[in-house]
Amino acid sequence: MAAKKERNILWQVGCEGHTDAWVNAENWELATVAAAEFWGVPWREVAAHCEMKQKIVGAPRNICCRCRRVYYGAPPMCTACRKDVKLEEEYLQRRLKRAYQLGKVL
Repeated sequence: MAAKKERNILWQVGCEGHTDAWVNAENWELATVAAAEFWGVPWREVAAHCEMKQKIVGAPRNICCRCRRVYYGAPPMCTACRKDVKLEEEYLQRRLKRAYQLGKVL
């Protein structure tokens, strides 16, 4: 039997309370799992709240989806953008936690 050719599909997954995550996955369900892993939360907490913001079939492998620069590393983002997005997520979680503590967000 012929091996199934892996398609390179890039997904931009959004969820309330988290920054947008760019992930490579074969289908939407695996994209939500990868996004939950990127955010560092259990999948069951975000699965119903995830929304697809963008889907790119046949995305180029070595072009960063955020800054559009050529890089040599693991897809879908360059190392600098990956660090920036992780830092944005951390700051967002701190702000939301502080807002909940002050009673500004219900």
